[in-house]
Amino acid sequence: MLEEAKRFLVFAVFLSAIAVFFSQLRSVNKEFLQADSGIQQEDSREFSQKDGFAYLYLSFWKGLLTFDLGKTESGDPVLSHLLSRFWPTLHLAGFAIFVGTVFSVGLALLSHLKPFSFLGGLFSFLSQLILSTPIFVVAVFLLILFFLVLGWLPPGGYEPGNTAYVILPGIALGSRVFARIYLFATKLADTEERSAYVNVLKARGYSEYRILFKHILIKISPVLLILVLLDLSSLLSGAIVVEEIFFFPGIGKSMYHAIRTMDSALLAALLFYSGTVFYILTRISERIRDRLLGWEAGAA
Repeated sequence: MLEEAKRFLVFAVFLSAIAVFFSQLRSVNKEFLQADSGIQQEDSREFSQKDGFAYLYLSFWKGLLTFDLGKTESGDPVLSHLLSRFWPTLHLAGFAIFVGTVFSVGLALLSHLKPFSFLGGLFSFLSQLILSTPIFVVAVFLLILFFLVLGWLPPGGYEPGNTAYVILPGIALGSRVFARIYLFATKLADTEERSAYVNVLKARGYSEYRILFKHILIKISPVLLILVLLDLSSLLSGAIVVEEIFFFPGIGKSMYHAIRTMDSALLAALLFYSGTVFYILTRISERIRDRLLGWEAGAA
């Protein structure tokens, strides 16, 4: 545990330096935003960043330790802003991961049953088509079909706890989760189906359904779990394009707003948050994978 804490501390030191550097690099010439407002040159000096990197870096760490990262350009506390955007993002990411994972793994295993073998080629083609299609195309298609044509779902926005508002953006994001995991699950299931372990199970008279949905699923779950957690970390870090299309108040939309308005305090906090989420979930996935592989080796 101590070694893991040291590793995270080193990572946080470098991540915070990168976050501060890029946030200030983006906002170094902020005064041009006021070019047409009639502000005199001497009055616009406050928009330029005068402080050195060392001062800004130490100030950022002081803010992390005191839970006060300053205020956004609109005057809201940065941490309160992040928290208000985190819960909608968590709702959206959870829905996208759940839908994408359940359907991809279920269909990948189902396509290995003889009566449903024809589904393998169909969903493989669909997965490759999804991965080769820009996600904004998928999002716009869903918006046109389910809002403009069918009128079943809201076009965007968010109400706390209302899943109807995360269905369209969740399917758009979950489609890529589905495609990636389906292709991996299919390939892993093919490999396991030809293994000596499965041949022994068949010789013992185990049903094809039991072999696929119990034994093979357990065997491939460590690798799939890593992919799921990596996708979750990516979605929790924000999906700028999809959130803009559905005007969803999540981390991605906040990131876009911070970049566009050159909000250095908010941008630094968002960059640090995104990197930290990705690191933590990656480390968790590695620990779970090692534990599952250890149990599997012990069982064998």
